Amino acid sequence: MDDAILIDTLSRLCARFHLDSLSAQLDACRETMRDGDIVDVAVVGRFKAGKSSFLNSIIGRPIMPVAALPVTAVVTRLGCGPTDRAVVRHQTGETVEIPLHRLAEFVTEQQNPGNARQVAMVDVELQCLEPYRGLRFVDTPGLGSVFAHNTRASMEWLPRIGAALLAVSADQPLSEQDIQLLREMSRHTPEIAILVTKADLLSAGDLSEVMDFMRTQIARHLGHGLPVYAYSVRDSFGPLRTAVRDQLLRRLATRHADEARAILRHKMRSLIAGCREYLNLALQAAAAAEESRVALQLQLDQERQDLDAVQSEIRVLAGDLKSRLQADATKHFLAHDGELASRLRDELRAKMPGWRGDLRQTIAAFSAWAAGALEEELRRVSPGVGARLTNYLTEAEASFSRVVRAFQDRLSAHIKRALHTSFAGAQFEVALKQPVTPDIRVGRVFDIALEMIWFLIPMWLFRPLVNRKFLHAVPWQTQVNLYRAAAQWTEAVAASIDDVARQAREFILNELATVETMVASTEDRRREILAALAELESCDPPRLPDAQTAPNTHEPLEAALDH
Repeated sequence: MDDAILIDTLSRLCARFHLDSLSAQLDACRETMRDGDIVDVAVVGRFKAGKSSFLNSIIGRPIMPVAALPVTAVVTRLGCGPTDRAVVRHQTGETVEIPLHRLAEFVTEQQNPGNARQVAMVDVELQCLEPYRGLRFVDTPGLGSVFAHNTRASMEWLPRIGAALLAVSADQPLSEQDIQLLREMSRHTPEIAILVTKADLLSAGDLSEVMDFMRTQIARHLGHGLPVYAYSVRDSFGPLRTAVRDQLLRRLATRHADEARAILRHKMRSLIAGCREYLNLALQAAAAAEESRVALQLQLDQERQDLDAVQSEIRVLAGDLKSRLQADATKHFLAHDGELASRLRDELRAKMPGWRGDLRQTIAAFSAWAAGALEEELRRVSPGVGARLTNYLTEAEASFSRVVRAFQDRLSAHIKRALHTSFAGAQFEVALKQPVTPDIRVGRVFDIALEMIWFLIPMWLFRPLVNRKFLHAVPWQTQVNLYRAAAQWTEAVAASIDDVARQAREFILNELATVETMVASTEDRRREILAALAELESCDPPRLPDAQTAPNTHEPLEAALDH
């Protein structure tokens, strides 16, 4: 069956049986087919895992912005082109070509905070990527970034990946988040490899142990192995880079047309499996004895009656998280109080001798300086504190996912007892809500009455007193704005927690409604379900010959570390 016809068939079946949870996978299949022979190689992983540095080493020059703080805020695609250029695609549909040196203005959190420019994606074309024609590298925002919208951008991209490189820093062990990400990526592509970045941080023996540990963990959790490559951008680790380029990237580039088709087929099979599971549930319900169906419906009715208790559990969890979040945010921000106040007072002492004019002009100069200096200091402090507070989002996602999974486990148990069939249900995937960036404001320094009589104050006489007033105001202004920043981060992260809680509640309601609809299937609908399942069987694309697996040896690693 032609791929386009196959996708249309799956879309029609999902619409007929209201399988809305599979819409993201349907969209991914359509987009993969539109891209033709292009294979998107997504570089994913936790923030500061070295994704942008890896891409710069492949390019051969620093195109992608790299910094000490989480940088990438917008999905950026890099492919071969006749000329070097970048095209910004806005969420409105507008496209604008920009010079490469302006890339950071659109793709970084520092220059495009919260994606204020409303950039949907940036496409970069480079002549130097000719050896990788047919591949398109995708730089994704770091998962678990201090900025929750960054994580959301990466997770929303996952269904569209063709191949994937999971970047894991050599000094950070493989985490549960990494394992979950591998499971999620496996649903969308058969081409996945692990990239152990910053290999230069470890000795040869330690790096070998780390890679063996990762292979063991991956096999244990996923049930199969994945290629693991060590990588470093340091000059002395050239053989490692050569191994990744030759064994992985150039292999993909050489076979990109076959790989693209295999990836599309993989996505289709995953979509078909999802359709089949729901339809099999409906078929079992339609074929079941009336008493079994009635017994199951009674169990589902009881679950619906118990929804208040489930939702109450979610509210209690959210309340506890937000209470601890508020205390933690205040504590971590105020920990910088003395350091910031001291540095700002030193800077103020250096600035004040240059201020001239009357009292009103002097106050205006101080206010402008204080606003700028405090904003700069708080923007320096905020990412570090925010990184700590982001843990509450991770905890919220884990906590609410457990509630959802417990609910689904109960549904599965009810279905197993009544219909003697297994049912896992849809996967609960969280989209995190974007936090706001700090809005730094500076309060008044003098009383209104004093400022109103500025023209009566001889500054040649009172300037030393005014300067002392400024110096005394700095600690207070610092603390006030630290409290304000803590409150803003608390509000932003709390909103994200509430949003995850809402998603969990809605998912449970939708899953229960879908199961109730499937279970309500009667003998009259059995023929329709059987026809749909038969149609799915005819849709199931044949597996193409597997791509040649890249060697997975220690030779490149040992050769590099001998330098």
